[in-house]
Amino acid sequence: MKTCWRMGCLVMTMIVLATATVASCAKVDQGGGASTGGNAASASPTGGASVVGVPDGSAVTGTGGDVRGVTGAGGMSGEKMCGIVSFPLARKLGDVVVVLDRSASMQKNSLDQTPTGPTDPTKWAQLVPALTSVISMAGTDISWGLKSFPEDGSECASATVTSKMDLSVSTKNFAALNLAIMTTLPNGNGTPTGAAVGVAADYLNALGDGNKHYLLLATDGQPSCGGTAGALVGNTNKQAQTDAVAAVKAAADSGIHTFVVGVATKASDEATLNLLANAGLEARSDPNPLATKYYLGTTNAELIAALQAITGVVNKDCLFPLGRVPPVPENIAVKVMGVKAPFDSSNTTGWNYADPMTVQVFGAWCDMIKNEAADMVQIFFGCPNVEIP
Repeated sequence: MKTCWRMGCLVMTMIVLATATVASCAKVDQGGGASTGGNAASASPTGGASVVGVPDGSAVTGTGGDVRGVTGAGGMSGEKMCGIVSFPLARKLGDVVVVLDRSASMQKNSLDQTPTGPTDPTKWAQLVPALTSVISMAGTDISWGLKSFPEDGSECASATVTSKMDLSVSTKNFAALNLAIMTTLPNGNGTPTGAAVGVAADYLNALGDGNKHYLLLATDGQPSCGGTAGALVGNTNKQAQTDAVAAVKAAADSGIHTFVVGVATKASDEATLNLLANAGLEARSDPNPLATKYYLGTTNAELIAALQAITGVVNKDCLFPLGRVPPVPENIAVKVMGVKAPFDSSNTTGWNYADPMTVQVFGAWCDMIKNEAADMVQIFFGCPNVEIP
């Protein structure tokens, strides 16, 4: 099961609500407190929130959330519970910078030839409508930015990649992004991919807004300039490719994953795009070992579908770390706004384990979580032989 890094747009910030002293399977009072006490060990999770002990007194570690012992949540008076994890939903947008190749080769068709007429569109004519369409579909769910390359200047000159951003990341700016893309012309000299990726990654890392950060690299193939911004070099395509892959990997190492959308014209371009996609840690999940790892952009419909999948990945999380394996893994309840979601082993609608310590919610229940009206997800740990209402 693929874990969403989620380009983000919906991040479940898990905040400790309370702490409690618990005893194994203590009786729940109507008023919400545990009826009996015990020694509860505490630990600090990696997410910065504190957690409290569990019924057997062992320490809990995890990525956050409110891990409590027996509490009277949900009106379960008189029921025996072995723990509750509460996830208040604090919503944050994802930041996505489009790194757009505007080199002159985008004026050619998908066969890398000069187009012959309206029925033989350029790669640019395929790319731009698809990009603007999916950006409009994503709407306010993503804070977009734009870095086009190369800038003005002769091929591989330092002036062709600077720290300039075509559009700064801000909320509700999809219309401005579309306008910026539509007014960009594919007439740049050279393809300094690595340098442009480095500038975009540095920009995102400097934002400090707490959002998830992603790059969406849209290009038609082989880089032709190596080096970094301010220190570009015209070298062999092999070295330029190495530098571009290194830049994408460096971005991933800093927490910024890259989705690659490509319009390849020959085998060497496809090989480069596959390397970039793998380095960006968001390669296509096609199990066929011969399948391309980048998102295909040879037709409008294919590219729109790919970008819709990308924005879906960015916006979809619905993953909840439990902090520990439940005492009875088959006896837990996942409640969204107080309503019990069904267990669903098909991962269609309901919940299932992503791993022994993580629950994932699917379908309409995940949609409910993403809805702004939803403000809480709670996961109840049942004691042995005690059904959770």
